[in-house]
Amino acid sequence: MLRKVIFLCGALLLLASASAFAFPPIDLTAGQANVNGVDGSIWSSSINQPTGTGVYQPFLRLQNTPTEEGFNTDFTPFPLDDKSPANFTHSVQWSSLQTVTIGNTDYYSFQLDANEQQNGNRSLISLDKLKIYTGSDPALGDLSTLGNPLYDLDGIQDQTVFIETALKPDSGTDDLTCYIPKSFFANVNPNDYMYFYSQCGLSDAVDPGLVSGATFEEWRASQGDTPPAVPEPATMVLLGSGALGMAGLRLRKKK
Repeated sequence: MLRKVIFLCGALLLLASASAFAFPPIDLTAGQANVNGVDGSIWSSSINQPTGTGVYQPFLRLQNTPTEEGFNTDFTPFPLDDKSPANFTHSVQWSSLQTVTIGNTDYYSFQLDANEQQNGNRSLISLDKLKIYTGSDPALGDLSTLGNPLYDLDGIQDQTVFIETALKPDSGTDDLTCYIPKSFFANVNPNDYMYFYSQCGLSDAVDPGLVSGATFEEWRASQGDTPPAVPEPATMVLLGSGALGMAGLRLRKKK
């Protein structure tokens, strides 16, 4: 009986801690399969795509510590925390992106290879900002000329993604896969260029370790003719259930 009371009290405390966020984090630290964002996006840490050196073809590589931000472009010198060479950071035409259909909804799919240190809690990283724009020039050095983004991770409500890179520690592997509804991009010109901005490492104050370390992160997209891996609709989980992942994360830190 006492154990049941302790368990219930712990569950209530867990729910209370989750409510302290502006919105519960999209928590992938326990290898969650598919978590629904408030904006219709889907987030996963368990989709297996072909990976490895020579296979992983990013359009954006960025690196800095304790935070990093950047966007893909052909502009040189590379802006913000973009990392050279040009075969890792470059423009992407909308027409090159694959359509991924899940249920009755069409998405674009993007994958993050996060290469963090594997000692202590330094394997953690947060994705705090993600914005996608469109433009006719492939070599912009400043996104302010493009106006408002077509997609904004925080556009409807503040959202943050927590990632545990120790689940897939090798370089050239997908630590995160996200599916963003194509409806956000319904009016783009297929010959124009997608500008993809991300910022990581701003959530260390929420949970120590959620910073970008000394190694790089890189983004790729599902492109070309090879069918991408997709989640089954029945495996979707509600946003907020990721709080259980953060609970396990804190327990690991204390050991």
